[in-house]
Amino acid sequence: MSEKLHVLILAGGSGRRLWPWSRPGIRKPELPLIADCSPLEETIESALLFTPPERIHLVAAEGYLSDPGICQWITEPRGRNTLPAIMRGVETLYRQDPDALVLVMPADQHIIDRDRFRQGLLETVRALNVKADTFWIHGTVADPSPDFGFISLDTSTGSVEFVEKPTQEKIQQIRSEFESTGANRKSFRHCGIFGFGARFFLEQMKRRGIESVEQAPELSIDHFLLGEEDFAGSLNFRNLDHRWSDLGDWKSIRENRPGFHSPTSQVSIRWSLPERVPRYPFAEPLALAGEMPVIHGDLSRRVVALGMGRFEIFCDSSGIRILGSDSQGPLDPGGIVLNATGENLEIRGLVGGLVVCMDDLILICSERGLVSGLIPEASQILDSEMAKGSQ
Repeated sequence: MSEKLHVLILAGGSGRRLWPWSRPGIRKPELPLIADCSPLEETIESALLFTPPERIHLVAAEGYLSDPGICQWITEPRGRNTLPAIMRGVETLYRQDPDALVLVMPADQHIIDRDRFRQGLLETVRALNVKADTFWIHGTVADPSPDFGFISLDTSTGSVEFVEKPTQEKIQQIRSEFESTGANRKSFRHCGIFGFGARFFLEQMKRRGIESVEQAPELSIDHFLLGEEDFAGSLNFRNLDHRWSDLGDWKSIRENRPGFHSPTSQVSIRWSLPERVPRYPFAEPLALAGEMPVIHGDLSRRVVALGMGRFEIFCDSSGIRILGSDSQGPLDPGGIVLNATGENLEIRGLVGGLVVCMDDLILICSERGLVSGLIPEASQILDSEMAKGSQ
């Protein structure tokens, strides 16, 4: 393997769609989302397949992660999106070695087919050793979707087009183009992994008026660079052909946890909130896009209800009971339960969705609320309240 190869692991991001598991003081990359190890630990294990720990660098705002472990640390004053994060990392590596080769990986993915993943990236590294003034993007076969970055590959010419989260109108246009060109076009899901020469990347930034990281706009690299027509000629694409998940929301956690076999599988998670993590202050219940719960007993913690119909919460010495409008049956098997207190938690009459029990809050979210944007909205409200209380 090349001694000039470095891996940048982008470990920032708020992880709001996984709130309140991901929250101030403990963020998504450090959580045991799937099994005993965190996505960050998985990513470091993947990076070690290509280079030793002294050439693996975590990029995040200072104080964002608790410990870089065996890796190196490149800090940002604050999180500003992927373009500034990558540029800060590349500037640091370029000062060490102007001929550095760079692989960029996100810190929050779950890789299932590790061997396929490794073989694909090894081919990219070999290609960079031959030609460093190019930019590799990677993906897996998928139909176009407004939920993720999309890559169109012309297999006859090798030309690559990147579209960041295409609109439905753009998707229809893409499909029409595919039908007219036949088997020459293939579509892929962008997986956020890049390869390039450090010198080449900084030259591309300078061509766009960005001389230093301080001048970099607070944008994703996808928006700023990959979709630009004048950059398309520098793009190369590799199909990694591996199964993976970006663990981007609670539904993806449910689908990837051990024991999940179908949409009716129940996911039960036991965990403890570390003492170092700030707690949310007690306040009146918060209800978004639904009804406020009826609370019986002294709960002494914040209650958040998202997209819920009528339901009640009972709290006494025996534990906590949550009763939905259909109190005849137990929690639908498709539901997710995160119990971070060890209390006896009884749930009836709720169909799917999410229940989180922590020592500072209880969250009850409907199945519809899992994908409606209510969870990030609630997290912003409570995070803002906590920040004001600490001033």
